[in-house]
Amino acid sequence: MPHFIASCAKGLEYLLKDELVELGASNVKEGLSLVNFECDWATTYKILLWSRIASRVMYPLAKFEALDDDALYRNVSIIDWSQHLAPGATLLVNSQSFKSKLSHTQFVSQRVKDAIVDWFRDEDMERPQVAFESPDLVVHCKIRRNQVTLSIDLAGVGLHQRGYRIQGGAAPIKENLAAALLMRSGWGNSNNHQFLIDPMCGSGTFLIEAAMMRLDYAPGLLRDYLGLFGWRQFNQSLWDSLIEEAENRKQKAMQETSVSIEGSDVNPKAVRNAQMNVSLAGLEEVIKIHIRGLDQFDKVDLPDRGQIIVNPPYSERLGERQEVVQLYHQLGELFKSKFKNWNASILSADKEFGHALGIRADKIYKFNNGSIPCELLNLVVEEQNFVNRVAHDAVDLDFKSKLSAQGIQLCNRLEKNLSKLKKYLNKENITCFRVYDADLPEYNAAIDVYADKIHIQEYRPPKSVDDKLASKRLKEIEKIAAGVFEQPLNHVFIKQRRQQKGDWQYTKTSQAGHPENNKNYFEVLESGRKFLVNLVDYLDTGLFLDHRGTRNMISKLCPGKRFLNLFCYTGSVSVYAATAGAKSVTSVDMSKTYLEWAKRNFKLNKINLNNHFFIREDCTAWLAEAVERNEKYDLIFLDPPTFSNSKKMESHFDIQNDHSALIEQSIKLLNPGGKIFFSNNFQKFEMAVSSCSDFKVQEITKQTTTPDFYRRPLHRCWLVTKL
Repeated sequence: MPHFIASCAKGLEYLLKDELVELGASNVKEGLSLVNFECDWATTYKILLWSRIASRVMYPLAKFEALDDDALYRNVSIIDWSQHLAPGATLLVNSQSFKSKLSHTQFVSQRVKDAIVDWFRDEDMERPQVAFESPDLVVHCKIRRNQVTLSIDLAGVGLHQRGYRIQGGAAPIKENLAAALLMRSGWGNSNNHQFLIDPMCGSGTFLIEAAMMRLDYAPGLLRDYLGLFGWRQFNQSLWDSLIEEAENRKQKAMQETSVSIEGSDVNPKAVRNAQMNVSLAGLEEVIKIHIRGLDQFDKVDLPDRGQIIVNPPYSERLGERQEVVQLYHQLGELFKSKFKNWNASILSADKEFGHALGIRADKIYKFNNGSIPCELLNLVVEEQNFVNRVAHDAVDLDFKSKLSAQGIQLCNRLEKNLSKLKKYLNKENITCFRVYDADLPEYNAAIDVYADKIHIQEYRPPKSVDDKLASKRLKEIEKIAAGVFEQPLNHVFIKQRRQQKGDWQYTKTSQAGHPENNKNYFEVLESGRKFLVNLVDYLDTGLFLDHRGTRNMISKLCPGKRFLNLFCYTGSVSVYAATAGAKSVTSVDMSKTYLEWAKRNFKLNKINLNNHFFIREDCTAWLAEAVERNEKYDLIFLDPPTFSNSKKMESHFDIQNDHSALIEQSIKLLNPGGKIFFSNNFQKFEMAVSSCSDFKVQEITKQTTTPDFYRRPLHRCWLVTKL
């Protein structure tokens, strides 16, 4: 009996094994992301038509060792390819390689293709042509530890492509994974509920797969292409008979089965796309989709029992985590109020998200959505399963009673640090400050306060630290920081600090948008001045807290002076200079976003923009041009990034190699007696510029470091004075 291999997503092997047995396969054995099986060709065709879980089905032609490309070519050339591919037909070769000498998959595919084409040429037959769209034959070459399995890919494309989805949502779930999740939810059991709802349906994949399962609708019925169709041994009459049988089964089920499926989404575009997909599947009579948010279910009539399935968004953006936790909390409240006695299944990428539901899971299944490890949480929405948790927007005043011994140490350290800073903070009218910076090695993070918000930057843990332990500690930091400052968890924002490579250090983590239009921007106060900060969309927040002392020193020297801020970022130093009475302030930065942000900071402080200039340009290039124009300034602030190779720059910038030229050029812009404040945060930095007859250089890091950074200064600063 022929041997076949069905591939699947990791975690679906057991479901696929059961499905193949049900479809008639024998000798079924699961492996990693695949299942081996045997069956006759009629059953293979049936599997290609009816499998809801498989990704592809392979028919192995040969197995051999290949330590080099000559061995690969030679063994492929032995096969009689006329049995599989007609002369002049189209061909595609796909390859995989694991721990093998032939590791370059594109080269492997090329050599296999060459061997097949040359076989036809040597037999005086018309050579096949390569085609990337709907080829007549797809050959798959898999090499593991130098052992080659050469197969015909009978699917030709991923079997998740049912043929009904033209439009997908922002992050659509694959159809075969959706089917697997529905099976695990219990929906696949025909004796279960007759009503299913997805309140965040996106492109409608769950809805359509659920309908197809309940209506005996073959998932391959809409396909107009399989790799099988162009194979020379394809039996068209057998396939046609299976299609006819599948059509009859579907029609019979649609007449006899009572099922109602409903979806909703707050996004009108997603709803339109889902409706189009439903129409392409021919399921408009069974599936109804509405534009509706989670807060709009009050007047929706629902049966007493049913099945919910939902795939909420994940927190892929830095800082978005709190929003997702709040969304899960909202889902849980909706389930408790409108869906009592229902079954619910939620695909979650994080245990904390599931905890926010406030409903104890009955069963948990592990899956992977692409590369993201997830869990399917099966819930029975009954009061006995409700868990009282602190709401994400509520302050947990009893947080200390839930802390571990190490957690209590962190709590005590935060309270001690805050107590030391209080006098300074009150005297200087400061609402934004650092309260903790990896004081305890177990809690490797920095904690900053921005008015009533808390910003936690986790330093990347060493590889020796277990990921789960690091994640657990980070969640502890989040809860303790919220508790100490008596803030709800949705006022805590978490990011991971890592070494910056390539672009400027002020890296964007999402499509942030203009400060006027983005709710993530909010006002804070520092020494009587207002600034916009954003704790979500960027690694940095818009206000470098460690330069508070530098800003104050500069402002005292600014009255009546011409001030230049190179690499100005969001212009906080420029605001200090302007409000202190500088004659003019020139702010230069390469980023349009940050210059707009700087202008907003000026407007917040009601600063007239006359005599204050915002220039978008590569700072090093602008500096050279300013020297040629003989521009003059009394004060200059230089706080360049450690490194940048941005495409917008004429050349890359490296602080260690380039700071001498930067300072020397800047000195040329100074009036006699003028001063440069030069700062950077490169930990291994060595100053190469020293005092001479023309200027004096002195390090002033101690003077620019404020009490909240005494323990761990972030920058070093020098004052260069032109004599």
